[in-house]
Amino acid sequence: MVRNTKQSRPDMKRRRLLQGAGAAGITAIAGCLGGSDDEATFDVTMEVNADNDDRVQMVELIAESMEQTGYFNVDVETFEWGDYVQRVLDTGYGDNGYLPCIGLGGTFSPHSFCEALHHSDNHGQCCNLVGVNISELDEALDAARFGADVAEDDELRRERYDEVWNMLADVRASSITHFDLEAGVVNTDVHGYRHWPFQQTLIGNFMYLPTEEQVTWIDRSDATPDETDLSDLQEGDTIRIGVAENPVSFDPPYSTDTTSTIAQDLIFETLTRNDAEGVLYPWLAESYELVETNDIQRVDYADYMETVSVEEGVPDHDGQIYITHPEDNPAEDDEVRILTRDGAAAAIEDGVFGMQYRYTLREGVEFHDGTEMTAEDVVASGFRQENSDISAQTFNSTLYYDEVDEYTVDIYAQIPDAEAERNLPPGAVMPKEYAEMEASAVDPRQGVDQPIGTGPYELADFEEQQYIEYSKFDSYWVEQMGVDSIDWFDGPSEFPDGPVIDTVEMSIVPENSSRSAALQSDEIDMTYGLTTDTLDEYDESDDYIVDSVEAGGYEYIQYPLNVEPWDDERLRKAVNHLVPRQSIVDNVLNGWARPAWTDIPSLAQGTGTADYDALESEIKPKNEYDPERAEELIEEVIEDHDL
Repeated sequence: MVRNTKQSRPDMKRRRLLQGAGAAGITAIAGCLGGSDDEATFDVTMEVNADNDDRVQMVELIAESMEQTGYFNVDVETFEWGDYVQRVLDTGYGDNGYLPCIGLGGTFSPHSFCEALHHSDNHGQCCNLVGVNISELDEALDAARFGADVAEDDELRRERYDEVWNMLADVRASSITHFDLEAGVVNTDVHGYRHWPFQQTLIGNFMYLPTEEQVTWIDRSDATPDETDLSDLQEGDTIRIGVAENPVSFDPPYSTDTTSTIAQDLIFETLTRNDAEGVLYPWLAESYELVETNDIQRVDYADYMETVSVEEGVPDHDGQIYITHPEDNPAEDDEVRILTRDGAAAAIEDGVFGMQYRYTLREGVEFHDGTEMTAEDVVASGFRQENSDISAQTFNSTLYYDEVDEYTVDIYAQIPDAEAERNLPPGAVMPKEYAEMEASAVDPRQGVDQPIGTGPYELADFEEQQYIEYSKFDSYWVEQMGVDSIDWFDGPSEFPDGPVIDTVEMSIVPENSSRSAALQSDEIDMTYGLTTDTLDEYDESDDYIVDSVEAGGYEYIQYPLNVEPWDDERLRKAVNHLVPRQSIVDNVLNGWARPAWTDIPSLAQGTGTADYDALESEIKPKNEYDPERAEELIEEVIEDHDL
């Protein structure tokens, strides 16, 4: 998930550090090295979205660090967020030779912090921006997640991920700069608010999350949030939220940016839901179970594949390709064998599949249009992800969605998958009628009055680049059935049967300073993604609450490793040694972050490393600021390439 803000650890000790250092701050730590006294050897263009002030300053700091060596002449280009996302996700972007900087919001799975950036299947999706295509790396990424061995052995899985982190450090296709502290700011009219680790589901989860016994309400009296609890809960009113960007789409499979997911999250729900530790609970599904696991590999689908020709390195097939035969290579072969939906169905009939999960749906759950959710809606929602913007992340594991009966759905994995429980259910359930619409059509800008889901709020109004308004759904299923009807819920009796705020108003305000001003002038009640110096000011005020949490995301730059001279890993490693991670944290982010000495955040360490301390000790020297080592590597590149 492409991110446009900042995230990191809850237990970090924040420090008031040098403020406003910007790019000039690097001169204190970077001396001029042995570059040419005439012109720099390498001309470099770094790109970043203009509306994230901290990120722009970070890129300028890295650029200054590179230029101080004397080897680089660096231009920094900025773009508006929407234009930037479209730009960097274009499959031809990596051929330009630019160094993009952006942020990643992952999940509780360690795979989301390595595969999204580096697996070849994700080129043009999120977030392989430059076309990383290294077969050995693909194999290592797959080996850490797929197969009966890692699906059944957590320790082996952790060891495999440690191999991945070390391989990424050696390949150096990306430089992870830091893990941010995800922070939101509210005025004291907002009660019960707690921030969420992942920005993309931030608003929906702080509004109402039974897995965390979390609910937010508005109290515009003199009572402050530290004086109230659930017994003082008030119903009604409107919460006014300042969001950073205009949503690209309200159609979940056809958007990968954070703001779109925020906008969709109040409308749509999925079969399962997790708590802040990543533990999954049934949600639209009343229950689910793993029915069967078969120790098979993707080559076992050969009898169910069809042969198609290859045009310019792409299989000539309009539908979703679930599997390309592992022994075939579209980049080299004239024909390849592929598995499509029909072939997947035939394989399942013969008992050829990796895993089978069965979901028993809650009966009586209503969509916003008054129709009842059934298995055919869930299945259609799953297949809507075919050929979508998230198809690579979906059909790297999913094999098939099958309607067993009116309230039962089977979902099959291609091969055993350690993340199947978390990744197989479709990301958003909508009525079959909507799920079968054309790509991107479930959006008011495409002629649909409103997207339809099962969530607690309906889309009431949307003005492009201006605002989004939601109204509470009167027939929300949790309110109709009662939260106590959910088997696993054991919260207090005061916990409500649904969100208690009637209306949600999101103002689209890209500028951080403008959102901050709107908060101070009482035009909004809550916002996020403010610059870190602003967070310090709010943190010291009695009129506002800053809540921060360890988050699942990081900032990174990528190297165009398919373009000379960046195809030489020594140059990529050299620039990585010129990324002043500690200075970024101290001088740009004012301590609201920690340097990324590894590629794995705290939230994913439980299943993502056998020994984090040992991993950090091994990899940190490869990521430390070291201009002398950078010079040695650059000189080797210059000599070998006769530059």
